[in-house]
Amino acid sequence: MNIKSLLLGSAAALAAVSGAQAADAIIAAEPEPMEYVRVCDAFGTGYFYIPGTETCLKIGGYVRVDFQGGDINGQDTFANPSAAGTGGGDSWKTRSRLNLRVSTASDTEYGALKTYAELLFQADDNQSETELDQAYIELGGILVGYTDTLFTAFTGDAGNTINDFYDVDYGDFNRTQIRYTYDAGNGFSFAFAVEDDSSGDDNEPNLAGDDNYMPDLVAALGYNGGAWQLRAVGGYDESAEEGAIKVRGDVTLGQVSLFAMAGWNTDGDFQNNYARWDGDWAVWLGGSYSLTEKATLNASVNFDDGDNVEAALNVAYQVVPGFSIIPEVNYRSDADEKLGPKAEDWGGVLRFQRNF
Repeated sequence: MNIKSLLLGSAAALAAVSGAQAADAIIAAEPEPMEYVRVCDAFGTGYFYIPGTETCLKIGGYVRVDFQGGDINGQDTFANPSAAGTGGGDSWKTRSRLNLRVSTASDTEYGALKTYAELLFQADDNQSETELDQAYIELGGILVGYTDTLFTAFTGDAGNTINDFYDVDYGDFNRTQIRYTYDAGNGFSFAFAVEDDSSGDDNEPNLAGDDNYMPDLVAALGYNGGAWQLRAVGGYDESAEEGAIKVRGDVTLGQVSLFAMAGWNTDGDFQNNYARWDGDWAVWLGGSYSLTEKATLNASVNFDDGDNVEAALNVAYQVVPGFSIIPEVNYRSDADEKLGPKAEDWGGVLRFQRNF
């Protein structure tokens, strides 16, 4: 055997071995593409697409801890109202709360289809409870579900103070309802609501609910001019066959924002589901002033035809983005017969809140 024959034989053997190995080779399958969570910015910040759908989801809320004390904020005041103003309410109470908010939104041929739900997990003086605060569906300007009555929601809270009312109450809150809101796009808006009044306050005959077929009715009209805003709302309590009207004006001037709100009861001798103050009329005043980039001063004062006067003053300080500390001082002069003649009480709140 010569060298040439040896080389040719070796090459043939290597080729045969290589062919056998190629036939037995394992080819790895290509990895499936991963589906990452996509940001959804069509409905505002914080939304993301639910994987595999075109529905956007947003989860948020806050964790809050309150320490309250004094004659009007102490725990004895709530346990024994007759003690308020006599020193018996000069105590303190605590509250810890988790507020969880879930929103969804998607585009449809009729506009945005939205849902909103808000849950409260709360402990007052170490006694815990869970509450469904809001749950509703929106489509094409129509809202169906459980949320604040239009009478309260349209005109808003009485300022940015923690305790924005005691006796000078600016309206009812949670109601199951059907509401329609129309935004003309030129600053004007209109809203109308049919609201369930089947629940009420058993301690107030005029606020007791009923189980008949007739709902309460609310209508509202507003104009937003940018730096200023005007709103008016009227509610009819079919059980009491009475109602109430509120008007509100807001203005922002640089670092200062101010508001004035007034309410009128159609029968000042009795309260109804919408007029929760004493007498014919009530007034709520307040404002905010930006002291620094992190600190805002907030104040409010309320009074009504029943000689009730309330006031609150706080400073909301943002320690870091998302975390604020708010100390507040409260005052109430109450003409309620249960509290004695013209009781004057003071109290305070210290709040820690983390928004997410």
